[in-house]
Parts: sequence; structure tokens; C-alpha cells
Amino acid sequence: MTSTPEDLIVITGGPGAGKTTLIELLRDAGFGTAPEAGRAIVKDQALIGGSALPWADRELFAELMLSWEIRSYRWAQQQPGPVFFDHAIPGLPGYYHLIGHQPPAYTSRRR
Repeated sequence: MTSTPEDLIVITGGPGAGKTTLIELLRDAGFGTAPEAGRAIVKDQALIGGSALPWADRELFAELMLSWEIRSYRWAQQQPGPVFFDHAIPGLPGYYHLIGHQPPAYTSRRR
């Protein structure tokens, strides 16, 4: 059995609001969860000496976040029952606005 669109739940909020803590509690309770893309990308980029960081190359960072979130979405579709996301694709246009860029059209295109 795979998840339906109604089973894919995005947790959003400002920094320090408790999103990650909630996601970890849900994971510990046995629910499917997708980690926050930004945090994982920063960790990976630091490991390889990459420049796709929010303080170095914001647009490349956003592209990697989109790629990560697409992968998480595809994974979540194959999971049974609800899957909770720590941010997700719908938040990317907001990030582009935050960094002073127009979001690319593909960040808000529905499939």
C-alpha cells in the first residue's frame, strides 16, 4: 500500500518553533518522516567542501533543497500511511523571496 496525497503532511514554522522535535517524536512513534533538506545539505556540503550553502551560494543551495525534497516526496509516496515532512517543496518559493530572488516557475508548478 502506498501513501495518498492526504497522507503527506508538511510541518512548517519559524526557526526554533519545534518542527524538528515534533518530527523526531513522530518518527519515534513509528510514523514515516522525511528530514529537513536544508540541515542535511549543509552537513553534506561541509563534508565535501561544497559551496551550496545559504551563506555562500544561495541559489545552488535552493536547487539542492528542491532536488532533496523531490526525492523525499517520491520516497514518501511509496510509504504506508501518513508521512510527515520537516518543510517541503511548498516552502521553496518562500526561501527564494527571503533571499531576494524571484522563485523559478518550477518551484510552484503542480504535478
